[in-house]
Amino acid sequence: MIADPERRLLAEVNDVTANTGSAAPDIELHHLPTSLHFRGREIELRNLEDADRGSLLEFGRRQEEDDLLFLERDITDPDDVAAWVADSVAGNVNTIVGLDAGRVTGYATIERGRLRWTRHVAEIRVMVDKDARRLGLGHALLGLAFEAALADDVAKIVAQMTPDQSGARRLFENLGFVQDAVLAQHVRSADGNSHDLIVMRFDTGQRRICAVCGQSALTLIPLEGRELCWSCYEMEDVELGAG
Repeated sequence: MIADPERRLLAEVNDVTANTGSAAPDIELHHLPTSLHFRGREIELRNLEDADRGSLLEFGRRQEEDDLLFLERDITDPDDVAAWVADSVAGNVNTIVGLDAGRVTGYATIERGRLRWTRHVAEIRVMVDKDARRLGLGHALLGLAFEAALADDVAKIVAQMTPDQSGARRLFENLGFVQDAVLAQHVRSADGNSHDLIVMRFDTGQRRICAVCGQSALTLIPLEGRELCWSCYEMEDVELGAG
């Protein structure tokens, strides 16, 4: 997200900066809602609200079929979107959205297992409009979703994707995810063809410690010889944005 001290990190991960942190258990301390600049585009980041239902449905219908393959919810279906929004508003799912002029342009979710023996595991999902990719928005959304997971004491985070979703795989690998399994012919596209599904995992014990607040974080941002979590970096009055 840009600012000179983190340009090296931007180059290392190729298209985004890693700015995920866990400032405190209270989501309000994550500075949501907030607006960040991504290469001249001001995008609001906040929790999903009931009023976003229509815009979220439009977002889903703009996506390409391949990007919808690994999703558990059909975000092109009004009933599924309504159920997702209801779950998010009720707190059953953590969903953070990015809005460009009030229009949903990306989201990230963290959803814990609902069975007693899988409550320590959460699945993370992120999706960004094609014209908003390579700006750093996806990484910002992931950072906030990770904050929610860490605050909720999740022990393992998983992400799913097909082998041809190489951009998503690189993004998660840069965050420290490793391949957990490949499920052969596990998903089927609209044309009837079957595809493998890759399951990647991140063990939250890998988290690092912020030099300012002492809280754990997935990745840290260098600033004046220190490594800070996303929240403390923002509080240091360094503008987060891109371009």
